[in-house]
Amino acid sequence: MRWIGDEIRRHGVRERRFDVECEGRTVPGLAWEPEAPGAARPLVLIGHGGTNHKGSDYVRTLARRLARQHGFASAAIDGPVHGDRSPVDVDDADLVRAAFRRAWERPEASDEMVADWRAALGALSGPGGVASGPVGYWGLSMGTIFGLPLVAAEPRIEVAVLGAMGVTGPSAERLERDAARVRCPVLFLVQWDDELIPRESALALFDALGAKDKRLHAHPGPHTGIPAEEFLASQDFLARFLSPRRS
Repeated sequence: MRWIGDEIRRHGVRERRFDVECEGRTVPGLAWEPEAPGAARPLVLIGHGGTNHKGSDYVRTLARRLARQHGFASAAIDGPVHGDRSPVDVDDADLVRAAFRRAWERPEASDEMVADWRAALGALSGPGGVASGPVGYWGLSMGTIFGLPLVAAEPRIEVAVLGAMGVTGPSAERLERDAARVRCPVLFLVQWDDELIPRESALALFDALGAKDKRLHAHPGPHTGIPAEEFLASQDFLARFLSPRRS
């Protein structure tokens, strides 16, 4: 892992840019951690949505809240053809969306993203990293497309927030198959009037999850209309399972 450029410190949170190498790919990421020292600090991996990137406002907001309110470290990496991995103008959402659709159609896309996340997790949890405690995952929409296979494959992940996705699209069969392998507690978010993800397919993906402890939160509104209160609820859900147990 290489730390890139200068770190940013804001209200007790340190942000750093990094790169990791995986199977010939350079994986760009951001990491956040409290400035105050902490032992066995938990780590939350944050998967961004389509047309966004590792430094999108809601990703940064979630990571900083986890650091300030719970003492957690967080990390996000750019998904395929997003952010610093984009072959097109990142400010043109239509171009990014079309590039993502092409990337999603590649059968190997999910396996590559799982490998990229695991490379980042190994580096961030090792010497010179940001955390050595339990691991959680948070990712909606595209963050579920590539995050659910990661949660299914990675035994170090102890809790996950997923949603805004269903059994649909090029990797529908993969998502349904991997959902059955998920065993950690899951909070699953659904937008009842989602114009991109049919409601029935979202409920089918929730139903396919193999976790014994799984909860569904649904709200009226479109795909991107997840209310602010749900971001807070998902943050608290992660903390419930990742925070050190007090006797």
